[in-house]
Amino acid sequence: MATRRAARHLPRLGGGRLPVRALLVLVVVTLVGATTLFSSATFTSSSTSQTTVGAAADYLPPTVAVTGPGALSTGTVAVTADASDTASGVVRVVVEYAASPSGAWTALCTDTAAPWSCPWDTTKVADGDYRLRATAYDAAGFSAVSATVTTRVANSAGVVLGTIVDPTRGTVQLSATVVGAAGRSVSSSFQYRASDSTGNWTVITGCGAVTGTAPTCSWVTGTLADDLDVRVVSTVGTVTVTDTRLSVTVDNLAPTVSLSAPTAFSGTVQLTATAADEDSGVATVELQYRLLGTAGWTTHCTVAVDPYRCALDTTKLTNLATYELRAVATDAAGNVTNSALLTRQVDNTLGTVSITSPIGGDLVRGTPTITTDHSTPLGTTASQVRIEARLVGGTFATVCTDTSAPFTCDWATGALASGSWELRATMTYGAALTAVSPIVTVLVDNNPLRALDVQVVNGGLLGKADGGDALTLTWSTTVDLTTVKAGWTGAATPFSLTLNDQKVNGSPLAGADWAGLGTLGKLSFGQNYVKRGKSVPLTGTMTATTQTVGGVPATVLRIVLDPVSNGALRSATAAATVRWYPTTTVRSTGGAAASATPAAESGAVDADL
Repeated sequence: MATRRAARHLPRLGGGRLPVRALLVLVVVTLVGATTLFSSATFTSSSTSQTTVGAAADYLPPTVAVTGPGALSTGTVAVTADASDTASGVVRVVVEYAASPSGAWTALCTDTAAPWSCPWDTTKVADGDYRLRATAYDAAGFSAVSATVTTRVANSAGVVLGTIVDPTRGTVQLSATVVGAAGRSVSSSFQYRASDSTGNWTVITGCGAVTGTAPTCSWVTGTLADDLDVRVVSTVGTVTVTDTRLSVTVDNLAPTVSLSAPTAFSGTVQLTATAADEDSGVATVELQYRLLGTAGWTTHCTVAVDPYRCALDTTKLTNLATYELRAVATDAAGNVTNSALLTRQVDNTLGTVSITSPIGGDLVRGTPTITTDHSTPLGTTASQVRIEARLVGGTFATVCTDTSAPFTCDWATGALASGSWELRATMTYGAALTAVSPIVTVLVDNNPLRALDVQVVNGGLLGKADGGDALTLTWSTTVDLTTVKAGWTGAATPFSLTLNDQKVNGSPLAGADWAGLGTLGKLSFGQNYVKRGKSVPLTGTMTATTQTVGGVPATVLRIVLDPVSNGALRSATAAATVRWYPTTTVRSTGGAAASATPAAESGAVDADL
């Protein structure tokens, strides 16, 4: 009975059970050769022999995207979806609509075969703004929900403001589409005001009475630098209709940028730029050089996220020549600033040595490998490199001496005091000549409880703080949760935080918007999520779990934001790295105070909220 029950209950993709007849077919297929692309499962026949049957593996949800009818919808329109699943296949797609911004979702149709499409009779809903989405289901039971798209239903007189580039600058082309005019006269006015204002609207010069059903406007933004609401007001006969685009970032202010480089310009040197932009945010920083007296610049590297730095091998430049260096910062709106020029003379006449990893400012723990780069004059070679380290203010001690290239060293930091340490390398070459590297200062932290990682994942409107956005804070070991919140056990609990503009006092990183997390410390963002000088209180729900991280149990905190509506919030498009600055208030389950050393977001650089 046991063997017959096992065969009768053989699972198949999409649910249900395979009949005995299908089982026999599968057994025959297996005997002539099963593909290795299937996971194996063993089944017993009514005899004592066994065989292996393939069952298609599907552990991932499908992918799905929805395409709406466009910015404006009238009459019956088509809503289409693009869905795929490389394993078990898509079996159905459900298309839904909901009134914006927070209406309940209503099923429009369920399609069971590609091409996935639904007709939508918009005359059966009220005029207004709607969201559309699609949910795809595969045969294994997994599902995925698409990002939403929006459209405006306007079966009577209506107007839709055209796309506005955001962030924007200079002269901006505005347009609109008026529907339902039915031969009536049409006059449109384009206007703007500060996003967090309830005051009067300003009519854009030359755009106060544009006639026709396709009005346009050239908006000279001049020196404006703010988040602005933009609207069009159209009079159709005696009816007035409007459409508003909220929080358009207008940025006509250039970023700030400065550059630093070692005075001794030999071997491999580190070029470091500091850049900031209050409105649209820094998009890229280029580090460039040119031979003094020449016109053209060579871009050595382009960096999109802070820290804006890269290493330059001066042995590839002309020895004893003088070079000019600069950093070029571009913000997300397209404004560009060049830093002040630095002038350096390359001098690789003597032997040089430099430490290439870690680099200045790095966080070090465990046993990292120190790497070096060196050069020697023609006819000489390096015989050894000695690596030394000291706690800042102390005396250098030898870490190791390597006698063969590429001259590396493993540095055991586990027993060292936490704090700032200095590293230097001394190379011996030729006839007992020596060269000493520039000092590299790093932060050593082997505290048992420290911030390990921070992740910020969008769960609502991309690029803006919104309900569903999630913060995940990972500690290096288990935390006494009562030091996070009195009496807390890790169950879901209310949590409050404040999101602040970089100009608000308390930012842990100059030029960065930041969030105050109470006993958990602070977060710094590379994007501008809050308008100039503003603070936004946010609420959410916090939970704690114990997970195995790096082979040891560790506490992981997750904070999911509640829906928020605040005129001081702005959208950000730049990708950047989030940093978590913990407090020493939190303690481990063993009673050890947390380290205050910050942790940077791991993984690919993204737009976060």
